[in-house]
Amino acid sequence: MRYSSVLWLPVTLGLLIGAAAAGAPWAFLGAAVLCYAAEFAVGRSLPDAARPLRWGQMTPGARVLIRQGALVLLLVQAGDAGRTTIALAAVGLLVVDWLRAAILAGAVASRRVNRLPFATLNLGEGEPALPGPDPVWQARLILLLESHADLLPLLFGTAGLMLGVPALVFAGLLGTAAAAAATAAAQTPRLRRMRALLNTDRMTRDVQRRVKRYKPEVVLYFTGPVTTVYQANMWLETLERLERKAMVLVRSPEVVGALAPTRLPVVCITRAEEMMNFDLGTVKVALYPGNTGKNLHLLREEHIKHVFVGHGDSDKGPSSNPVSKVFDEVWVAGPAGRDRYRNSDAGVRDEAIVEVGRPQLGEITTEPSGGPVPTVLYAPTWEGWDNEHGYSSLLGMGERIVRTLLEQGPRLRVIYRPHPYTGRRLPEAAAVHERLMRMIERGNRDGAGGHRVVTGADASLYECFNRSDMLITDISSVISDYIPSLKPYVVTNPEGMDEGAFRTEFPSASAAYLLGPDCRELPDILAVAATPGQDPLAAERRRLRDYLLGPEHPDAMTRFAAAVDALAQAGPRSTMYGGSRKAVTAGSEPA
Repeated sequence: MRYSSVLWLPVTLGLLIGAAAAGAPWAFLGAAVLCYAAEFAVGRSLPDAARPLRWGQMTPGARVLIRQGALVLLLVQAGDAGRTTIALAAVGLLVVDWLRAAILAGAVASRRVNRLPFATLNLGEGEPALPGPDPVWQARLILLLESHADLLPLLFGTAGLMLGVPALVFAGLLGTAAAAAATAAAQTPRLRRMRALLNTDRMTRDVQRRVKRYKPEVVLYFTGPVTTVYQANMWLETLERLERKAMVLVRSPEVVGALAPTRLPVVCITRAEEMMNFDLGTVKVALYPGNTGKNLHLLREEHIKHVFVGHGDSDKGPSSNPVSKVFDEVWVAGPAGRDRYRNSDAGVRDEAIVEVGRPQLGEITTEPSGGPVPTVLYAPTWEGWDNEHGYSSLLGMGERIVRTLLEQGPRLRVIYRPHPYTGRRLPEAAAVHERLMRMIERGNRDGAGGHRVVTGADASLYECFNRSDMLITDISSVISDYIPSLKPYVVTNPEGMDEGAFRTEFPSASAAYLLGPDCRELPDILAVAATPGQDPLAAERRRLRDYLLGPEHPDAMTRFAAAVDALAQAGPRSTMYGGSRKAVTAGSEPA
């Protein structure tokens, strides 16, 4: 089982207690080494180990107490320490635990209170400064106090018994106390801010005043973590081009700092109570790029029309999520998106689906990459929240794909751009990603040169499209975003499904070259990229472009703006679909 590795922790703790009961310092030292090795190994191989450990009442604090109790038992059983030493050591450990608890409580309070209730950008004067992160050394000390506060007492105490100087245990206690004091001193400046930050009334009034003065009509509402901020970033430029005043509303200061450069006003409201009491009376349309629980804090506003815009159209199962029916409308790129909902059990009314194109794709060109040799972009999706919705080729095919590309030598260049979420659920995916980067580094060292790994803000996905002549990807929104280039693309078929069944289930692959699990087709497919004009699927890609993204005229930005205007001018929710307004379909004008 996936969580079975956590069993090493109770096993090693049992060995430690057994060595202590036997009064054997050397065995105790060996068991202690195994304990810390198990802590490191479990933390490295299973990032979410905290969950099963909580189930078994084996939290970091509990493990510290067990090891400390084993040390006291060793002092008693070894027979070399006097009663006074044992008693003082026990009291010292207790004092250290109280210090540790106080510092950890202070760290939690500091993090929570220093999360400003409000933060703004581009909204005028008086914008509160975002608190910076804790220094790295301070964060590491807090982590050590949480899970390894027993380390120094165990090492010094065991060494003291081996050397016949049991009092060495106090050196370990003093070292731990000094680390705790340094951490407490570092926390003090942030804790002093608590009193000012707890008084949010003035800050609330100030931000409310500036928002009312701006009078936003459209809000992009994003509530995901920093790792998903790309979902909001892809809409910023589109909203900047609207004639109606638009604003970005987020729920954590970290996201404010991670947003792409924008002229739009940005408001961060961290707490639910402030969010639900904040006056957004001028807002007529709210756009949601993701389905998250905190969406409810804005969905409750009945005077606003709520629209799910998502963060890309794809054939993935979650792209027709039944949760979407809570929105007034669902905006998709083209007829393919409408068919996806119509053919699913999501329960979204057909009249609530609006085809608006993908305004973000205007920068994608049909021109070749312009390089001396063809460039292939490998952009796999991530492993998904569960195996049922896993479409990634990374684990089963990634290394074979990149190896085949690199074997082409100087005749081909490779761009590898992983999904930002790669490795979030499966450590094995992160490990494959690391190996792919090393393979590409070796390829560059071996003389081929020009290969790139693109992550984070190195280059946008659309820049990678324009720098490529062919795409290799998985079932994801990358396909529909690449289609405007009209360049050949390859879709992986990791399960080896029948070709006809695969194209039927995933319409976005209808104009793709399919790649099976063994990748044996790849060399022949690559020949297409090297011979412009010899592409038998070129005509099918033009047809597919209109199906996935809607017609070229009017352009997507015009259709998107028309959909915003139509919804902003619509009446209350109860009359929206009572015959007074038609859903805006591709190319239609506001009702």
